[in-house]
Amino acid sequence: MKRSCIALAAFALSLSAPAIAQPVKVFVLAGQSNMVGYGVGRQLPVELQSQPDVWYDHYNPDAREGGPYAAATSADWGPLEPKGEARRYGPEITFGRAIAAAYPEHRIAIVKMAQGGTNLVDHWGRGLAPDPEVLYKSQLYHALLGKLDSATYEGDRALRYPEEVTRLDGALARIESEGHPYEIAALVWMQGENEAGWSAAFSYGDTLRGFIAAIRADLGVPGLPVVLGRVSDNLYPANGGPIAAGKEANIDAVRAAQVTVAEEDPRVAWVDTDDFTARSPDDTYHFDSAAYQLLGDRFAEAYLALVREEGSSTASSASSAGSAAAGGGGATGGGATGGGVTAGSSGSTAAAGGAGSAGEGGRGATAVSSGSTAAAGGAEAGASSGGVAPGSAGGCGCRTAAGQGPGAAAALALVALAGLRRRSRGQG
Repeated sequence: MKRSCIALAAFALSLSAPAIAQPVKVFVLAGQSNMVGYGVGRQLPVELQSQPDVWYDHYNPDAREGGPYAAATSADWGPLEPKGEARRYGPEITFGRAIAAAYPEHRIAIVKMAQGGTNLVDHWGRGLAPDPEVLYKSQLYHALLGKLDSATYEGDRALRYPEEVTRLDGALARIESEGHPYEIAALVWMQGENEAGWSAAFSYGDTLRGFIAAIRADLGVPGLPVVLGRVSDNLYPANGGPIAAGKEANIDAVRAAQVTVAEEDPRVAWVDTDDFTARSPDDTYHFDSAAYQLLGDRFAEAYLALVREEGSSTASSASSAGSAAAGGGGATGGGATGGGVTAGSSGSTAAAGGAGSAGEGGRGATAVSSGSTAAAGGAEAGASSGGVAPGSAGGCGCRTAAGQGPGAAAALALVALAGLRRRSRGQG
């Protein structure tokens, strides 16, 4: 408790400090349950349990119906730390640490909004109507962007939750109110397990391109870097995964689409998750604690490689939020195209697909929020708490110039991060 009070006091001082000379780098982390995360916060090394030097704004839409994250909705910036009743975390914990180490002259700020069991078709697209079957998963694009969303919501598309506290526009306004300049540095997206369970898998590439294009337009940052987490091969039934036999082609389609979108857009990268350990034999949708730490490292590595390849230490020149008028249209649209080669691990290939099942990967109303299934300590107590060295087996699938990794500063940052954590993990 004493340590927590000290951290909060230090954070309050950081917010009230004089205007920061360099822009605050704002990273948007979003997606479904592997972005929410099942990491066991109480088992983190002390250095990662609360990070007052990284600003954090958090929202999980399960709070709309009083779920486990109801008390974890940010009303203001706070220190980067696990959230919710069970003190869970996702990749943000190590991502924030690595990015802060790579940019010591900048304040790092993370806005994270993620909800388990969600898809781009029904939940994350711009301008969608509420999902009548799962209302708390509705209109997540607007829940993330707030007033920055250019879509019109009238008639049957009227906003279901018009006055939510945590949105990107509000978070940015709070930075400005302290007199700090900022830049929106990147979108980090971990999602696709849902579509891998049903027919939306086969149009995932187009919907993902449209989502990225909408985000870039509404933020007014047309070259916004985007880092994707490719869905894991843990989903395959042959690997003990939850998606039924006969639907392997659905998984193939989502994985291939994520790689293709990254290959065709020089400002998009993907990272591999195939070497990650599943949370438990009964929950192969989600990763164990050590995997979420490694995922954060890989997201950071991929982002740093992207901006290095662009020849810039900053991801965007935007110092304020983009105008809503910059957007327009619906949830579909073309992504930017360009050259570049994506290095990374191979995908799997298999046979025919079919309709999806409910649950984390399925579309139906029985899809379970990642925040609502494990508040009790039993399963979590057995989760791995160890860290792993960044850059270990698997690596990121990001493009790198001449096959090289991030710059020296980034490499040193990741090496330094490795020293913070215990290495009890059994595999990659």
